[in-house]
Amino acid sequence: MKRQWSMVGAIVLFLAIAFLSVLNVDPVPINFGFATVEWPLIIVIFGSVLLGALIATLLSTVKVYRNQRKDKTRDSQTRPGRKTRSGRRTSDSTVDESDEL
Repeated sequence: MKRQWSMVGAIVLFLAIAFLSVLNVDPVPINFGFATVEWPLIIVIFGSVLLGALIATLLSTVKVYRNQRKDKTRDSQTRPGRKTRSGRRTSDSTVDESDEL
C-alpha cells in the first residue's frame, strides 16, 4: 500500500511540475556578476530546487558519516576487553591496531 501512495504522490508531483512549467515560460534575466543571461523562469526555479536538494543531501551525508565514526569510536572505548589470539583478554587501556581509524 505504501508503494501505491508513493506512486500517486509522484504522479501528483509530476502534474504540478507540468502545470508550473506551462505557467512560467517567460524569460527572466539572471545576473551572475560577470554576465547576464535570460532563462525561462521554470528553469531558474527547478535549478534552485535541485541545487538546494544537492546541498541538503551533502550536508546530511556528512552528518551521518560523522555520527557513524563517533558511534564506532564510542563502541570501541566502552566494549570490555576482548580475547586475543593467545586467549588472554586485552585491557581497556591498550589499543588494538585494528581499532584505529
